[in-house]
Formats: sequence, structure tokens, C-alpha cells
Amino acid sequence: MAGVDNWRTCLNDQSFCKQLRENNAKDSGQKRCSTSKGLTAIQGGDLYVWDSFASHLIFYNLKNLLPECADRERNQAQILLCSNAPRFEVEFLTFNSSGSLVALWGQGGITVLELPKRWGRYAELEGGKPSITCKSISIASHFFASHKEAGLQQVLWHPGSTTDTHLTFLTSNGILSVYNIQFPDVPTQVIHLDSSGHEPSQSTSCISVATALGEKSMGFDFGPPIQLSRRVSLSQSSQSSQTDGITVWPAYVVKGNGDMLVAYTDLHSSSPVKLAPQGPLLMHPPAEDNYGVDACSVCCLGEAPTVLVIATCEGKLHHCVVLPSSSPESQVDNDWSISAGSTGQFEGAPDVSLYVYESVELEMTLTTAESDTEDEFSCPIRLLKDAVNPDWYHCSHVAGIHTVILPWISNLETFCFDDGADLQDLPEQQECIVEHLICTKPLPSSPPSPVLGVGVVRDASLGMSLLVLTSDIDFVSLPLSTSTKYKPSKALGSSPRLIQSPLRSLAQEPFHQHIAKILLRKSTNPVLKSAKAASMSSQECFQLLSRTTQVFREEYLQKQGLAQQEIQKRVRILTELKQQQQRDIGDLEVSRSQLHESAQELAIRYDDCQEEHEAILRRIESVMRRLQARNPVLSEAERGMKKDLETMEEQLDNYRKSLHQLRTKHEYQTRQIKKSQGAAASHSLKNSQVSQIRTVLQQEGEDLSNMLHRINQLKLDVGV
Repeated sequence: MAGVDNWRTCLNDQSFCKQLRENNAKDSGQKRCSTSKGLTAIQGGDLYVWDSFASHLIFYNLKNLLPECADRERNQAQILLCSNAPRFEVEFLTFNSSGSLVALWGQGGITVLELPKRWGRYAELEGGKPSITCKSISIASHFFASHKEAGLQQVLWHPGSTTDTHLTFLTSNGILSVYNIQFPDVPTQVIHLDSSGHEPSQSTSCISVATALGEKSMGFDFGPPIQLSRRVSLSQSSQSSQTDGITVWPAYVVKGNGDMLVAYTDLHSSSPVKLAPQGPLLMHPPAEDNYGVDACSVCCLGEAPTVLVIATCEGKLHHCVVLPSSSPESQVDNDWSISAGSTGQFEGAPDVSLYVYESVELEMTLTTAESDTEDEFSCPIRLLKDAVNPDWYHCSHVAGIHTVILPWISNLETFCFDDGADLQDLPEQQECIVEHLICTKPLPSSPPSPVLGVGVVRDASLGMSLLVLTSDIDFVSLPLSTSTKYKPSKALGSSPRLIQSPLRSLAQEPFHQHIAKILLRKSTNPVLKSAKAASMSSQECFQLLSRTTQVFREEYLQKQGLAQQEIQKRVRILTELKQQQQRDIGDLEVSRSQLHESAQELAIRYDDCQEEHEAILRRIESVMRRLQARNPVLSEAERGMKKDLETMEEQLDNYRKSLHQLRTKHEYQTRQIKKSQGAAASHSLKNSQVSQIRTVLQQEGEDLSNMLHRINQLKLDVGV
């Protein structure tokens, strides 16, 4: 772990970081950043940083900071120059899923940069060249030129793109557009989110009114795909009964007044279907302020069911579950599935509603409850998904970084995927876990110090870390493995069928998890990373100290005291159980000795019974033999023996005939030998012939002796 922790302390000492600080100092003299940005992106262990002053992208491999890589020939960052540099201010970097394209976007436009191939000794870009010119493409330049008043709100790569080249962006005037970078000026699909369905006006007054009324589109995120079936007409049903469908990807759009819309995008059809957006979606339970009138971003987590996170500028997060709508109001206007040309009508996308599971308010500044809160601080919050943990997401804003964990998502998905699950198998009520990792605005009076970039480092050699770029161009790295002490366990309530006894369900949670829940902190003391120009008075320092002391007292000492009481209570219970078990063991020892003595007595009695049983069996056999001997009727065994004797008698007759034939042949052979002795006296036989004759004679003699022995044996058996 020493090597893993070493790179976190050495990153800020690299030459490219120093150059970034110098360029930032030059750029800060012209403008002051007051909103959070996303100028960094991380792909595994590769760091990409956008230099706004020089308008180029910096690539650096974080593995170069490890001790085992210190002897590399090249340990410098590579500069990626744009062939067509963006003329607008770049605020965010967004990579596609394959990591081959990166979208540089801001309020004024989008530029897609194609990354060069990796090759060389250490798999660097273009063999490790210090500066590389990359192909860059401007997306929808005509659109942004004709819609200057509409600012760009969100840019995402479309998850349904098979070529990973489709880009989707949302503008503040309510236009959701899908572009293929191979045709950068021709949109693949355009969806107008306003109620009229026509292209909105480009006048400044209309946009200002929409912004004032909170109808400005703020952000969107894609949910899991939905399969739409094709509706077959009556004329086509007689010819063919087959139906086909298409896959659409829902985009959940949030407006500034808190309304949620659902727009459906289609990439696989030759002519994309035009499905009217649904919304605003009903939220349950209803609230007077619609759960806030200053929504700023949305994030989609999970797949079944989908969980939406809606963030407001006041620092509130609403966790909503997307479920099919059951209210009659939502079924009235269900005529949104319209025909796409002459291909037919599509249906199947259900009306959905949002069910607010929980709401949580982030601690933006480090103030105590007794402090003056007349001037409340608010700022837009950017939501970032965690690439490794599907139930984690990170909040980036002007005041710092928060990490939120939803432990109930895994249990909810397990319940939904289980076909035989019952309502009683639903997981218990669980609250989200909020970790305040970095605070850049300790007090409401502190100057803004926005976060310029945040990313998750996921590499086997580097570990799991959250890398944050502050406004002073300082990288702050926090290990995610130790950022929270509570890990949601999917074993809790995930397999209710495995529990056979109802008593086991009462104590299915291990004691260490119970203690972990007690020690779980709802508020923490984050890493302070305010602006260098910030200055605090003695009263403000005392306020921070009081808040820190209060957090330590409430979140550490008090909870440790509660945990100590629980442990002591557990010790008392276990001690009493141990004493009772020792008494039970003593009783069992006495019972075991008694059972041993009883077993010995039973063994003796068993031996006696066995001997008597054998004697009785012998007497029964004797009686049965005597009865059978006096029975005048032959038994089955006797009849079988008689039949065998008759068969043997028939065989003896055959054997007598065979023996007579053998004797006749023997006499004949003897006479022939005597006749041939005189004729063969004058002729001498060879040794081989003599040996063959001897062998034949010996064999015949053995055969004869065997036959005689068999005949004698048969005579003995027959009793002749």
C-alpha cells in the first residue's frame, strides 16, 4: 500500500501541474470561475486534463508515479493538440464507452477529439511523442450559430450506439438532439420538449420568460432501453400476423421548476420514430413545492427498477423510483404513440410515475446549527456516476465534493428479479449514506472555490481513488475503499427462501454489521481545500472549530459510546448464555454416563436374547425335519431330486454306449499295431516320428484314463 499511497502525494509535483498553475494564473487575471466544471477525465489509470489557457488536452499515465515505474525513460505528460481548436470556453470532458473519442463542450458548442492509438514500449499515445496533433470535429456548428441564446446544458454519448459515435445534447430552450459525428451537421434525431411540439422561438424575451418561470431544461440522463412493439392494422393482419418492434432509449429530462420529462430516442430505425415526450411525470407523495423549484441535474441509477436522483441548487437530493403509473389521470392522455411514416404504429412504452423514496440535504458549508443561516448558500450540483459501484454517485459543486451511497438499490433489484418474492420479502427501510469528502467553502462568507474536475481512478496497481482538481490546480486524491465504513450486504434479505426456521430470520443480521450501522456517520469532517485568497476572522475560525468539535462529539464519541453499550450488552447476554450452556453441558454429561450404563445393560441382555434365539431356531429346524420325514407325499425338493436322478440314469446309458465303442476301437487299434510291427521291423523310424507317436499315445492314454475315471465316478454316483 505504500506504493499506492505514494502516487497521491507526488502528482502535484509533476511538471504539467506546475504548467497548469501558471496558465491558470494567467487566465485568472481575465476572468474568475464561479461554477464547478469537469475539466478532467479518467480512463482507468489515465488522466486527461483540459488546459483552458493553451486550449489543448493533457494526457498523463498515473502509473508513472508508482515506485516501480520510476526508472522509465519518459515520465512526462503528452500534449494533445486540436486540429480545429474550439473557439468557445470548454467546461466539461465526456468520453465515450470505448475511450476512443472525447467530447469537449461548453455553453457555446461541442468539439469531438479523436484520440490517437496507443503503442510503444509503455503503450503510450503515438509511441510517447511529447506533442500530438489530433483530429477534432465541430458538432452542430450551424445549430449553435442559429441558436445563440440557447445554452448547452448536458452532453452524453448515446448508450444505444453500436458504433459508439452518436452524441446527444440538451439545450436550455428544450431541444434534445442526437448527432452522429460521421455527419456532424446533420442531426439523426431532434426532439422538442415543449408542449407545442414546434421549434421554439429564438427571441431573447421568450427564453428569459421561460427561465424566469423555471421551464428551462437543466439536464438529462439515459435510462435502460425499452422494447416497443409494432401495432398491426386490420388490412395487414389478413396478410401477415407477424409483428416486429424497435428498441428505444428513454432520456429523463429535468427542468428548473422540478418537472420531469421522458423523451424516447431511436437509433436503429431507418427513419426514427417520433414519440411525443411524456410529462411532467407525477411524483408521489405529492409536495406543494414539487420537491423544489430550482432543480439543476438528474442522474439515472439501476436498471430494474430505475432510480432517478434529482438535485436542486439548495443542496437537496431526491431519490425517486420509476414505476408504472397506476393513477387514472395518467391513463387519460395516452395517445402519444404516433405512427412513423407508413411503417405502422408503435405501442408498449408504459406511462410511468416517480415515487420519492427519500430526500436528503447536503451540507454545503461547515456551519453549526446555532450559527446564523440568514444568507443561505445555493449553487448548481453536478451528479457523476461511479463507474465501478452502480449504487454510488458523486456530487460536484462550488462548495466541494459529496459521495452518496444507496445501499437499498441492490436489495430492491433482488426483490424485483425474484419471481416468487412476496411483499414481506422487501428489504427493510435503509437510508442513504452521505460522505462529505472535500469542502472548498467552509463558511458562507468564504470566496467561491469551485471544483474544476472529478474522476474515479480504478486500477489494480493504483487502487480505487477519487481524484479531484480544485480551483488552485491542486489534485486531491481520496481512497474510496476507506471513504465509507459501511458496505451494503446483498445477503440481507436477498435469499429469504434459504431460511428454514422462522427463528433464524430474527437474527439474520450479523453483530458486526449491527455495530457498523451504529458507528455509521451521517456527517463527517471533510478535507478543507478553500481558495488561497480566503481569510477568516477569529470568530469564523472558532465557528469551524466548534462545528468540527460538534461533529466529533456527535458522530464519533456518542456513537462509540452507543456501540460500547451495545457491545457490553452483547457481552452480558453471551456470558449468561455461556453459563447456561455450561450448566446444560453438565446435565448432558450426567445423562451421557447414565446412557452409557444403560447401553452396557442392554448389550448384555441383547447377547442373552441372541443365544436364546439361536437355540429356538435349532429346535424349530429339528422339528421341521422330523415332520417332513413322516410326510407320505414327496416334497418339492424330493421331486426335484428324483427328476435329477432319472436324468442321470439316461446319461449313464449314453456313457455305456460310448465306452463300448471306445473299447472296440481300442481292440481294433491293438490288432493293427501288431500287424504293422512285423512290417515296420525292417524300417527304422526317425526320432521326430517316434516323439510324435509317443505324444499321441500319451494323449490318448490320458484321455482314456480320464474317461475311465469319469465312468467310475458315475458308477459311484449312480450306485451301480
